Amino acid sequence: MQDLPLHKQPKKTSKSTMKVNVNWQPKTNFTGTTSSGYDVFLNGDNNFVAQPAGLASIELVLLGLGSCYTISLIHALRQSKTDIAECRTHVSVNPADSKFDLKNIHLHFDLFGQELSEPTIDRALSLCTKLHCPIAGILIRAGSDISHTFTLHASRSNLPHIDESDSSSLNTQGLHHVALNSTNYEATRKFYTEIMKMHVEWEPDADNVYLTSGNDNLAIHRGDPQDSRLDHIGFILDSEKQVDQWYSYLRDHHVPIEKEPKTHRDGARSFYVVDPDGVNVQLIFHPPLSKRASNS
Repeated sequence: MQDLPLHKQPKKTSKSTMKVNVNWQPKTNFTGTTSSGYDVFLNGDNNFVAQPAGLASIELVLLGLGSCYTISLIHALRQSKTDIAECRTHVSVNPADSKFDLKNIHLHFDLFGQELSEPTIDRALSLCTKLHCPIAGILIRAGSDISHTFTLHASRSNLPHIDESDSSSLNTQGLHHVALNSTNYEATRKFYTEIMKMHVEWEPDADNVYLTSGNDNLAIHRGDPQDSRLDHIGFILDSEKQVDQWYSYLRDHHVPIEKEPKTHRDGARSFYVVDPDGVNVQLIFHPPLSKRASNS
């Protein structure tokens, strides 16, 4: 009997090929789609992309690094039996000549939990960099220097909580505060003090001044050319206690928190959230301004 020829079959692999699709259409959109079916709007040159509100390629890289590090860190902490309730990861790139330069990348982790140990966090982050985060490995081999810091917080369950029924008692004294990043600091300071007749309330250093007309507050900060001219707007509160109550209320309503409550060097206490358009909003107890606003 004649043997039948044997045909080699392609080897089966246990892992499927990872694929993403990028679709650009003139005057319509610029999108990316993953193999799992998720879509993301991409951002390109506004001269030929009709979808300006999307993620730039550099942001996608940083998001990938942040998500990879976060998952790796949580896995390492759970392996060490650490009670981690929440992790908020902030990824930033140091200023460079080119906005696409990823030579210096810094990650800061806000970690919430009970009895968190700094040595345990340090070991977990070291493992993330060396073993568990492939995106970090790719960037390091490409010449990136990745650094990290962290801040430990008590579990959010220990923070002040405002019941929905109590939220009606929360009020602000109104919008009395605006902060500007000025690319022409001296001229801007002169305009508001000499032309607009505002008075200097506090000038902590040569790059920051706080002005008032009596019942308002304008902060001017020396900024780089790429900075937005509007830094933030501020709502005035009656007391430090109200700062923490508002923080709890907005957190429970899933408003993005930009900065946690902090007591500042001038005695004010505040925190920052982000509105739907990406504008930073500060809720602040500032003794001189809070008293003036309550009497106006």
